[in-house]
This record gives sequence, structure tokens and C-alpha cells, in this order.
Amino acid sequence: MRSALVHIFMLCLVLSPFYSFAQDFLVTAKGDTIQGEIKPLLYGVDKKVQITEPGKKKTIYSLFQVKSFSIKGETYQPVKGPAGYTFMKLIKPGYLSLYTFQSENQANFDGTYLLKKDGQGMELPNLSFKKGMKKFLGDCQAVADKIEQDELNKKDLEKIVDEYNSCIQNRTADHEKIIAKTTEQTKSMTVWDVLEEKIKTQSDFEGKNNALEMIAEIKSKIATSQKIPNFLLEGLKSSLNGDVFKTELENALKEVN
Repeated sequence: MRSALVHIFMLCLVLSPFYSFAQDFLVTAKGDTIQGEIKPLLYGVDKKVQITEPGKKKTIYSLFQVKSFSIKGETYQPVKGPAGYTFMKLIKPGYLSLYTFQSENQANFDGTYLLKKDGQGMELPNLSFKKGMKKFLGDCQAVADKIEQDELNKKDLEKIVDEYNSCIQNRTADHEKIIAKTTEQTKSMTVWDVLEEKIKTQSDFEGKNNALEMIAEIKSKIATSQKIPNFLLEGLKSSLNGDVFKTELENALKEVN
């Protein structure tokens, strides 16, 4: 039993470097994930990252060859900041992401940077925080108003990021609902348009004008998301009781049933 425990202990010692390597990883610009010991080389103009894979030689990647790297659970990404591209530490991801970066001639990540997914970025202003943030986050009026009224200020930065992202997410969800609704309405209008055109191409028949008027009324209600009265549908069916309109009428009625 003791021999077995010693064997397990020795095995853990042998494997421990590999487990420590596995904690950190680098994702290349091509999307490949490489695990190993990460060493950022952030001095000078050309930022680089060195990675040592278990049992392999060291490899150095330039900033533009890296999508991200992770050290002890902290993620770093190449971002274009106030002084050009550099590696920044990701503090909070989202449509609006919060980063820290090394200010010029500084070893610590003491600068703060905000970056939107549309590419707009801003270094956190010190002297004109309210004015700068209101303008930068002006596409979400609710958050901008809270900043104006001092309900949110510099010490609430992470909360500002959360509330702004929530605002954008809700607006996107509402926009997607509108698109889905419009698509459904367009689909309904299309089959009614087909029926309407079929009626117009036919020679005059009893009830033709009434049928066209009823279809115009039905299309109007579909466009404004109103309920279509049953008597209107029954009246249309009575006006188009011939086989010539059977297929188009059935397709149109399916969209409102």
C-alpha cells in the first residue's frame, strides 16, 4: 500500500509541470489553441508573446499573430489603443468591453480602455469623465442620463459597462422581434398579393370589385397587425367561389388561420 502511494506521489511530481502548463494557453490569429507556459514580451515597440509547450522549444508570436492569450485565468487581447496596437487585459467582455493597458513607460496595467464591437474605442477620461462617457455611450440614453445625474460615476465603471451592454442586448432583441414580425407580415402580404393579381387578370365577373375591396381591407389589417373579422373572410370566399381562384384563395387563408 505504501509503495503504491509513493508511486502515485512520484507520478504527480512528474506530471505537475504539464498541468501547470495546461492552465495557460494562447490562441493564434488562425484560431489554433496552444497550451504551454506563457511569457509576454511587452517592452519596446513590437509587442510579442513567448510560449513554451511541454517538452518542446520556445516559440515567439508577434502581436498580430495572436488572437488572445490567458495567464492564470486572465485574458489578454491585441487592441488598438491610444498609442497604437498593444496587448490589453480583458476585465469585462461584451458588446462594450472593459480593458486595462500599460500606459506609456509604465510596467503596470494602469490605463483603462473601453471598446465597442463596432470598433469605437475610448481611453477612460480623467478630467472630463461625465462629458466623455455621455458622448461615448449616447446610443443608450438611459445610461447616459444616469451618468449626467451622477447616479453612475467613475467608481461605478463596471456597473456602467453592465447596464450599457444590457441596454444594447434588449434593443437588439426588440429589433430581432420586429424583423421576425415584419418577415411574417411580408409573407402574408405576398400570398394576398398573388390572389389580388390573379383576380385583376380575370375578365370581369360578378363580385370582382367587392373581392378586390375586401382584399385591400384584409391587407391593410395585416400590415397593422389587426385581427381580420370573420365576416370579411367569409364574404371573400363567397365572392370567389369558383375553382379558378381555389389554390390562391386557400394559400391566402392559411396565412390568417
